[in-house]
Amino acid sequence: MEISPHVQRLAAEIRALCSPEKIYLYHAKFDLNQQVTSFKICVVAETGDKAALERRIYLELDCDIPYDLSLYTPEEWEACMQNPHSFAGTIREKGVLLYDQAET
Repeated sequence: MEISPHVQRLAAEIRALCSPEKIYLYHAKFDLNQQVTSFKICVVAETGDKAALERRIYLELDCDIPYDLSLYTPEEWEACMQNPHSFAGTIREKGVLLYDQAET
């Protein structure tokens, strides 16, 4: 799957902003020309205040197309991985891993 430049750029900006452990692309909508019109990403990042980090990402990082964000702490992510039917488990299984800190 070819990743849209919009998605790649936002993932790079998120990496610079909060040093996440993982970033997944788990949904994208396309127009008739197969151009991405919106997407959803999941970020696994250490933070003491998820709401503040989510706000910061939305307010500080600009993207030309709409996107939604799911944010997990590493502890939440690992707990959700215990249940393969969890939403996070589905993201890991069906999503596209854009970044993994363990691989850098």
